[in-house]
Amino acid sequence: MRRISLKVLIAAAISVVSLLLTLAISYVIGHDAVSRLELEIGQSLALLADEMQDKLDRAMFERLQSLDNMAAIGKILQKTDTPEALRASLERFQSAYSDYSWIGFADHNGKILSATHGEYEGRNASNQLWFKKGVQEPYVGEVKLPAEPPREGHSTSDFIDLAVPISDADSKVGVLGATLSADWAEEVRDTLLGSMKDAIPADVIVLNEARQVLFGPDDITGKTLDLPSIRAARPGNASFAVEQWPDGTSYVTGFSKSDGYRSYPGLRWIVLVREDQRLAFAPVRSLQTNILICGGIVAALAALLAWILAGKLSQPLLHLADTAEGLRRGQKLEFPQVGGYEEARILSKSLRSLVKELDAQRTSLATANQSLESQVRERTQRLAEQNVGLERAKADAELATEAKSRFLAAASHDLRQPLHALTLFARALARRVSGGEATTLVAQMEEGLRGLKGMFDALLNVSRLDAKLIEPVKTPVSVAEIIERISVGSKIEAEQNGLKFVSRSRDWIIETDAALLETIIRNLVSNALKFTKYGGVILAARERHGLRVIDVFDTGPGLPVEHRERIFEEFSRADQRAYGVNDGLGLGLSIARRYAELLDMKILVASRAGRGSRFTIVLPQSMMVDAARRPAPAAKPETHIYGVRILVLDDDPLIVAALERDLKDRGNLAFGFQSAAEAEAALDKGLVIDAAVLDFDLRGPESGLEFIKRMAATLNTDIPAVLLSGGTDSATLAVLARSGRPWLTKPADPELIAATLSALLNARKASLKGFTAEYGANASAS
Repeated sequence: MRRISLKVLIAAAISVVSLLLTLAISYVIGHDAVSRLELEIGQSLALLADEMQDKLDRAMFERLQSLDNMAAIGKILQKTDTPEALRASLERFQSAYSDYSWIGFADHNGKILSATHGEYEGRNASNQLWFKKGVQEPYVGEVKLPAEPPREGHSTSDFIDLAVPISDADSKVGVLGATLSADWAEEVRDTLLGSMKDAIPADVIVLNEARQVLFGPDDITGKTLDLPSIRAARPGNASFAVEQWPDGTSYVTGFSKSDGYRSYPGLRWIVLVREDQRLAFAPVRSLQTNILICGGIVAALAALLAWILAGKLSQPLLHLADTAEGLRRGQKLEFPQVGGYEEARILSKSLRSLVKELDAQRTSLATANQSLESQVRERTQRLAEQNVGLERAKADAELATEAKSRFLAAASHDLRQPLHALTLFARALARRVSGGEATTLVAQMEEGLRGLKGMFDALLNVSRLDAKLIEPVKTPVSVAEIIERISVGSKIEAEQNGLKFVSRSRDWIIETDAALLETIIRNLVSNALKFTKYGGVILAARERHGLRVIDVFDTGPGLPVEHRERIFEEFSRADQRAYGVNDGLGLGLSIARRYAELLDMKILVASRAGRGSRFTIVLPQSMMVDAARRPAPAAKPETHIYGVRILVLDDDPLIVAALERDLKDRGNLAFGFQSAAEAEAALDKGLVIDAAVLDFDLRGPESGLEFIKRMAATLNTDIPAVLLSGGTDSATLAVLARSGRPWLTKPADPELIAATLSALLNARKASLKGFTAEYGANASAS
């Protein structure tokens, strides 16, 4: 790309600035002059229109006076009995005032007795407006002739009716009427314009109050017009407007409205004086052209001066630039001392000093560069050693995390086994004791076991979340029913601890996973009850700020701002201890938030130290559904099983004994085994079973799931089975989830085991009935 010289840049800059200034000044001056000239032209036309209407009003007043004078001078009263003499007087008056097209006299009954040239004599004018008004007072109005063939020579020239009453001392004798022709108005126009008629090519247009053109250019005479100027003139304004007329031409139109003269009220006519906009504003265009020409000349002169000045300014700079280019190429040069103007001299001096300083700095930088390179090499080596150490630390941390996970999984499995057996024995014991103290002790033991089970369930939920095994199943859910179920147990727990529990529900139906939502609310309520010593807890569904939310309020100790996010971390517990219960593992709120994220909900926290906290579940508007889709009431699970032959297989003898005892207490036959080989041998010898409860991890070559599948294939029958697992690692849970069989984690509630077996057996019975019915129908058809 070709570079532009400094001289050209300076000249161009000065030229552009001067051109812009010239244009700006020309525009401001020209715009003001043009506006003033346009205003003067418009106002002159408005003044002509106003003078025209005033002239019309004055002339009409004079015609009324002349008609009244004629009645007196012509001795109308003395000649009413001699029509010929009266006609002669009227014709003499008409010859004196040639703009009258007709003059006549009508008696008090409206009969025209005499008229110029005998026109309309003998006719009755009692219904004519000029007669009706003229009997009362002097009258001026637009012509409205009788409905008869028009008079030759007068049909298009009749313009205005005038009438004055004729009376003697006692009564009205008649009316003297006359008609002015349009020639009269043309004379008024010519008189008004005078010597300007040829200088101003303007049209004068007169309209009546109905906006009909009375006289003006032939192409619009008799037509009704609706223009902005006419609408502006009707209230009595006198001004001008630039507007487009029906012929498509833009005119500058001055307008005014008749307002009378002395005692004459006027006909309320509108007078327009129009001039073609191009002709009217021709002086304006000429002025604009002259301003532009002058501005162009000034700009050209400024460009020439700028070019000369740019040469003077750039010469010293170009000299310095040549020297700088030589230095860049390695030549040993010094900047010259240049003159011309002070700034160039200072610049050359500064450049000379700069070159000397740069030489000194170059030497210093070379030395510093050598030192810096040495330091960089040393630090790079240290960073490499540190990175190796970090990699080793990372590997050690990953190994420790993996070992911790294996330990937790193994510890969880080993702890779940005896806890599961203890839960089953506690339920068996509860069936066998009686008496207040013994029953209370057993109930407290079961409550403690439930607390332990809750901790293990929390660990299980975390494992299931980490393994991404939880998939929400969204169905229409009643928020009111969930709040009611939670409130029943929570109210009892609150009362046992001396607290109040209040719930407020709303009849909302939402599309979500009912189990996950209920777990979220339960965890929040449980957390609130756990850390509230005085006061109470409120569970409420409400609308706030246009959102539908579920709030859990408590009057506990509150949370500092810095802890409001930390409490949602896994294994995080508050500084305050729980009242009346154990602190738990610190997983409840973490699980609640992770469940909420699965359901596209949010959990918000608001708290004040010493006053309490509010946990809010924000329900998305998109999950709200019509109340008509209310879910059907859930059927209560059937837990009763009786007379069922059940195989129990577990590698732990305590669990085998506990399960056998529980199932037998329910009236069933239970066959316990501690290994797959023992169970298989019994089945081979003819043991008949209806269902099975198996441990997943049998500590042998095959799992409980693989064993029951193999036995079902060997016996060629489906065996309803419930799998129990003490392992909660992600791999085990994934296998169970894909198995398609019902499974429970230890410790499992005995009632839940019984309910699951009952559901399996009922489903099998239903399928067998269906098969029998279908087979019977096919046999009958055969």
